[in-house]
Amino acid sequence: MSANTTLHFDIVSGISGDMSVGVLCGLGLDISEGAKLVSDMTGVSIGAWVEQADVSGVMCGRLKLDLPHEHAHRTMKDIREMLGRSAFSEQVKKDAVGIFQIIADAEGAVHGMDPEKVHFHEVGALDSIFDIAVFAYGVEKLGIKRITSSLPVLGCGFVKMAHGTMPVPAPAVLKILEGVAIAPSSEQTEMTTPTGAAILKYYVKDYGTFAGKIINTAFSTGTKTFMTVPNMLRGILLERVSQSDLVMAETSIDDCTGEMMGRLYELFKGIAHDVTLTQSIGKKNRPVYLLNVLCSRPNLEKVAEILFANTSTAGLRHYPVDRIIMDRHMEETEVLGEKVAVKVLEYGDIKKFSPEWDDCVRVSEKLGMPASKIYEMAKAMYY
Repeated sequence: MSANTTLHFDIVSGISGDMSVGVLCGLGLDISEGAKLVSDMTGVSIGAWVEQADVSGVMCGRLKLDLPHEHAHRTMKDIREMLGRSAFSEQVKKDAVGIFQIIADAEGAVHGMDPEKVHFHEVGALDSIFDIAVFAYGVEKLGIKRITSSLPVLGCGFVKMAHGTMPVPAPAVLKILEGVAIAPSSEQTEMTTPTGAAILKYYVKDYGTFAGKIINTAFSTGTKTFMTVPNMLRGILLERVSQSDLVMAETSIDDCTGEMMGRLYELFKGIAHDVTLTQSIGKKNRPVYLLNVLCSRPNLEKVAEILFANTSTAGLRHYPVDRIIMDRHMEETEVLGEKVAVKVLEYGDIKKFSPEWDDCVRVSEKLGMPASKIYEMAKAMYY
């Protein structure tokens, strides 16, 4: 797989752990490998296969498991220890524990308990352990570097759970998806499970449409039949392509003041991706500014208008530009009780980050400390 490989979940009717794994199997994951690793980890022989089911004329994979019946109610500590002694890679262990921790935190908040003392019921059962561990394993095995998704669909009505009859969406699902936009649904049943919600929360930073070169697609389904939509989850494997709509506009200016040139940075806000000024020597041996403006092609005319109206230039050059960019998303850390945003950049196995300077300045002014100190503390806390 390419270092730019993205999995996009197109959520037609909700998402669950088994449907997520089913998508990975449709994209090439050998389910028998994951089944053996989970069997060795739990000490229980687990059979796993994918059967094909016709859903609205589309062949979808349905994950099937052969599991012994059990009554175990595991805690987060039990799950962490079980994964810790497994043969999964350290990355898979980290991801699986991270997904379980999201569920534990949500259950703890809903029931007013310490997350470490929450007894998992449905999610602590062997099938959910299988789904979470094998999904994390599949992401690594298939070389998926990023996961995006359409908006989750949750359903409505009521559902029977270990604690009794609960409204849909289940309280834990709502807690897990706090801060995430959702799509409306009138289906009178649970459509997104806690496991499915936690997978989204852990991996997905971008919700919306997908873009890129399509490499492969897969459909999975569960056991329910819905009244309003087909029960399917679509997975689309994509490779990021160059952003060919970008253009570089440039011009040389030798008769504008520094004040006039500095004003351009304000005028290009929201229009240009990047603006640079380079001092050089131009015609007639005059000092000259070389101005470069990176923008999308639809904004090129606006860039020209700004330059002609606010500088002395009479023309500009422009040409298409390709670029390679790192995937980026925002996270948060805390410095002395204050939130500081952190920009995280990833490209393949390369990962780096930097605290947002404006946040560091804001916190420094509030706490009476140098912004540079806040910056270094934010970096240390994020590590």
